[in-house]
Amino acid sequence: MPSKNKQAMVIAIIAGIFLLVAGVSGLATWETIQDFVTKNIIDNVIVQIVFAVLIFIASLGGISVITGGLLIGKNNVGIGKFLITLGAGLGLIGLIFSIIVVYMEGNLTIGSFFSIGAIGLILSIIARMRAKKE
Repeated sequence: MPSKNKQAMVIAIIAGIFLLVAGVSGLATWETIQDFVTKNIIDNVIVQIVFAVLIFIASLGGISVITGGLLIGKNNVGIGKFLITLGAGLGLIGLIFSIIVVYMEGNLTIGSFFSIGAIGLILSIIARMRAKKE
């Protein structure tokens, strides 16, 4: 296993543990995406089934990120990165949005950036970026 993938695996496992402790999952993000797609683009049985599977995996949050890290460690990089994305729930977008909201409310502190959930999301993004196919 390449060194970067081993590092990505370890980072993803740590990120997943942080996400589990914080109770962070991608559930809300994927439900929002499903609502948008089914209301504005297409709504049929196949789309509903696909989103049901995605939402189930995303609801596992940290478990999905840990599983993705383990798959990266087994050289299933593509599937591993996909599970990390689902489990983190496109966390970077959510993290940026929450920082903007806190800033707009005038409550921006260094603590806004360093909750266990935010650290887990940042680490999951780092793990996903470090993983490379051979």
